[in-house]
Amino acid sequence: MIILKSASPRRKEILESLGLTFKISPSSIDESEQIEKPLKYLERVTISKLEKEKWEQGILISSDTIVVFQNQILHKPKDFSRANEILSLLDNNTHSVYSGLGIYDGKEIYFNYDETLVHFWKWSKAQREFYINMMKPFDKAGSYGIQDLDSPVKTFQGSYINVLGFPIRKFFEKHNLWSKHFLS
Repeated sequence: MIILKSASPRRKEILESLGLTFKISPSSIDESEQIEKPLKYLERVTISKLEKEKWEQGILISSDTIVVFQNQILHKPKDFSRANEILSLLDNNTHSVYSGLGIYDGKEIYFNYDETLVHFWKWSKAQREFYINMMKPFDKAGSYGIQDLDSPVKTFQGSYINVLGFPIRKFFEKHNLWSKHFLS
């Protein structure tokens, strides 16, 4: 049995699109940032979501996604003002989107991550405000969704699915850990 330790609707859709049978059991952890570099934060949070003590059988899978600009993590915005501030900061710039993958099979913890470079269009204040009002990106790191209609994303280098919130290339690299649970 595969157990996804996330409530993300995008992660659920991604795993469903692969034809996987899995159960969702989100973790409740403290995701507040400590004094640490972005990739250390990503590793800590991703692994914390595994909650090994709740492992029964099968395999636990966790993921977390961060948007990083100038070595700062741009978390999910709490309100319109913060979303506008983040989008303004990313405007006409390139940033990194990292998605971490944690897998626990009852014996070992595996962690890895993928990076996608994303470049934004140059937007006016009115375009940013319209986007925020229409898409309400308050549940998205970096205040945007690459899949959104009229997204601020101009180009990207790397994995589209990674920006959606799941490092699918790293997941497939570890197929030996989860493929035996494909139909269980």
